[in-house]
Amino acid sequence: MEEEILKFFPYDEFRPYQKEAILFAYRVISRGIIGLLNSPCGTGKSVSVLTAFFIAKSNRNAGKLFILTRTRSQLEIFCRELKGIKQHSGRSFTASILTSKQEICPKARDDERLKRLSYRDFIKYCRDMRKAELDEGCEYYTNTIERWKLTPRAQYALSRLKAISPLLPDELYIFCKEFKLCPHEVSKALMPYSEVVVGNYNYILSEAIRESIVSKAKIKTGDIDCVFDEAHSLPDYATGMFSDELSIITIDRALKEIEEFRVDDYGFIEALDHVIRKLGWEAKHHHKFDEEHLIERDRIIMEIKKLINLNDVNNLCEKLISIGESIRFIKLERGERPTSYIGRCAEFIYSWINADNKSHAFYSLAVKGEDKENIYRIGFKCMDPSIAGSVINQLRSTILMSGTLWEFQYYIDVLGIRKPYEILSLPSPFPRENRLILVDRAVTTKYERRNLEEYYKIAKHLEELIKNIPGRVAVYFPSYEMVNNIIKSMNVDIPILKEEKDTNIAEVLEFLKSKDRCIITGVARGKISEGVDMTEEGRSLLSGVIVVGLPYPKKTELHEALRAFYRVKFGENATKYSDEIPCINALAQSIGRLIRSQEDRGVIVLMDRRVSGRFKSKLPEDVRKDIKGFKNFKNLIDTLRRFTAAL
Repeated sequence: MEEEILKFFPYDEFRPYQKEAILFAYRVISRGIIGLLNSPCGTGKSVSVLTAFFIAKSNRNAGKLFILTRTRSQLEIFCRELKGIKQHSGRSFTASILTSKQEICPKARDDERLKRLSYRDFIKYCRDMRKAELDEGCEYYTNTIERWKLTPRAQYALSRLKAISPLLPDELYIFCKEFKLCPHEVSKALMPYSEVVVGNYNYILSEAIRESIVSKAKIKTGDIDCVFDEAHSLPDYATGMFSDELSIITIDRALKEIEEFRVDDYGFIEALDHVIRKLGWEAKHHHKFDEEHLIERDRIIMEIKKLINLNDVNNLCEKLISIGESIRFIKLERGERPTSYIGRCAEFIYSWINADNKSHAFYSLAVKGEDKENIYRIGFKCMDPSIAGSVINQLRSTILMSGTLWEFQYYIDVLGIRKPYEILSLPSPFPRENRLILVDRAVTTKYERRNLEEYYKIAKHLEELIKNIPGRVAVYFPSYEMVNNIIKSMNVDIPILKEEKDTNIAEVLEFLKSKDRCIITGVARGKISEGVDMTEEGRSLLSGVIVVGLPYPKKTELHEALRAFYRVKFGENATKYSDEIPCINALAQSIGRLIRSQEDRGVIVLMDRRVSGRFKSKLPEDVRKDIKGFKNFKNLIDTLRRFTAAL
């Protein structure tokens, strides 16, 4: 096996525990089972699973490999590793890289209107262009596909692509632009010839995409060896596919469309507006802002029917969806963004009506908008990850891997895994002396203790911590509300960037790279706490991470519905699965932003006395061993200073 590993492994040296990861992945693929791999950042998971696959493939113990990621940056990591393996091994193989259709579309790259479209609207636009219902159709598509087959031009390009793949998304874009071909269609056409396909979770989790893309490429589900990267996020991703939300902002815009395009909707949108405002007002007065209030699914439909005296809402929604498509055509011809708010409202209500009542919770919500204007929303939340996740049982083999896959049984249960499985948890490869983990036991964000006095105390402790940590510091909070309440009491003299709900990750990274000393603040489970690679040339940009409180899910009616659903499905594990594991995962992802290489050194401060209590036993052994708790904050600062003196 050593000789086989060296044949495909493209580096001169192995990282700590990397061979164990390769052998584990090889066993999983060869045996056609499920593997759960907890491998911290720095163990080289990506190249390990690829090496294992090619060994298994050379021994005829593998099918077609699907590498599924959440983000483009993760996709590109696998693409680069494939390039390295191909060059090192001399083995000829083809790989298809499937990235966002909107990102790689030549038309979208050249047209600001299309760049600003939601992905949902872009997919509709693309579909209509392919049908030549807009303008004169899409030249990139017609140059690629003719009568459901590849054109001679596309066939020639494909023959070249087989030899030079894999290409990074931007490389593929340039390649196809030269031939005036559609990059997405070319990537799809490459799939039947590919030993490896790299894309996002939807290619397996979405039944519609599996049928329209994977099955059409004549790839059988049972022949796929699949790797889910960052698999700790898989349950949330799976439920998010079957969840949605609608705001009165969209409804207001739909009302303007009704008037502008003289649409006879039988008063449907106006009735919907009335009902959502009524439900939002109830949510605001009976609950806090930003807290979901559960409602019966049928209530909205019944109230709309009363207002407009209409029996078949489902049929009306279908008609309005069709009208929405016509509106998009007109807007595009006028040089406007091809989107329809009437269509969006109708699609939402259609999905609302047809969502499964047992596995979904339905809610109304009030949030504070700009200029103190209240924004009301309704939404439905899927609570069962196994609706999408159970497809894992149909695959030839599956590897779920992450640096924070700490509770294996949780993923087995909530994803509905029934096949035989094997697990492997690798220790951290980084020197323990490079990381200091401190617990500030003098503060807490426990719900019963949340008050202005406690927030002020946390703010003053944060000031002192930041003053004594050189370089760049990331501070994570349980909620945006807590960020605002605590940050306003802080007095620091270094630049600070506060994460908002619309914060751009690229802006955060640029902020960090442009300053030697600064602070970024974010929310656990937010954009800048999970899966963001805050590094430059392989080294971490951070020298400190502070987590304020324990990031338990917010106690709302919606969360209680999830807990109740889990009680029925998982019995005594309900609270563990609904509260404890999401909290631990969020904590793990936040502190995981700090140490990213063997050379990195830094400080982690957990600001909550509960960490030193029963909660400590829930953490991995290597974290538990290194935790130092302090009730006396001055002693904590003294310990911190001794460590940072060497930074």
